[in-house]
Amino acid sequence: MDEDATQLINKLPTPLEESKTADNNSTMPEPETMRIAFRYNQLTPVDSEQKPATSLGHYFDLTKTMSPDMLLAHDVTCWNGGELETNAPEFGSFNNPHYASLLSCIRSKAGEQQFNAASDESSKNVLRICLNSMGSPLWYGKQFSEDFLRFMVLLKAIVRNTLSVCLITVPLHLFNHLDDVYLSKKVRNMFDFSFDLEAFAGQMEEQANPAFKEYHGLLNITKITPFNSLASYHPKTRDLAFKLKRSKFVIEKLHLPPDIADEDGASKSQVPTMSCASVGGKSKLDF
Repeated sequence: MDEDATQLINKLPTPLEESKTADNNSTMPEPETMRIAFRYNQLTPVDSEQKPATSLGHYFDLTKTMSPDMLLAHDVTCWNGGELETNAPEFGSFNNPHYASLLSCIRSKAGEQQFNAASDESSKNVLRICLNSMGSPLWYGKQFSEDFLRFMVLLKAIVRNTLSVCLITVPLHLFNHLDDVYLSKKVRNMFDFSFDLEAFAGQMEEQANPAFKEYHGLLNITKITPFNSLASYHPKTRDLAFKLKRSKFVIEKLHLPPDIADEDGASKSQVPTMSCASVGGKSKLDF
């Protein structure tokens, strides 16, 4: 409800073809050969970017939006908060009728034959559900915590019983001002995968740090569920940063340079003293 779903879809960037991305990767300049440390020429260059196994759906042209013909060729369903369902016995009673209306829209779409796991292999498809800014102040009302948790439980049941995946963005930092101080932990416990994006916009200290000058923010992985496996996946590092390029959203390992500037400044601030006195003349043993 924070933003019109139709306008949000019209702002989506146009995807790039795999042939163009392959050409861009092939035209990258080769690294310069080393003359002194020539043995390092045989080693592969270090690439800290977290690349997926496939390039499908990972490259976009942010300067252009999708054409209307491309959007019409796909089955897109939008919900803008209309057609409130005051009586939805299959979902129980909500104090805020928007939750029941949204669940009814998702349930009717996920109930189609192509999203049924028992349907034929040729007609199967995956339903991609995207919910933007769930739990924002526009969703507040009486017993907000109970309604929001019930909505998440019912939504998870729909996704589990159909061929569906769901991406939800939740402003968890706003939950700190609510009466239920543990609401953010309860909501995060219902997700299979959870991560936080910490943007540097408006934070002068991080922008001034030279270690973060090429990044736009940090990515913090908060939960990885062992979904369809006995043990959860453990990444090599959780120190990740992101930056937005023209063609893709890049996630890289965060490498901090050595803090040499402070050591140089400390060495310059030392004042020459006598051999029997401590540096700076602030010790009680000085005489």
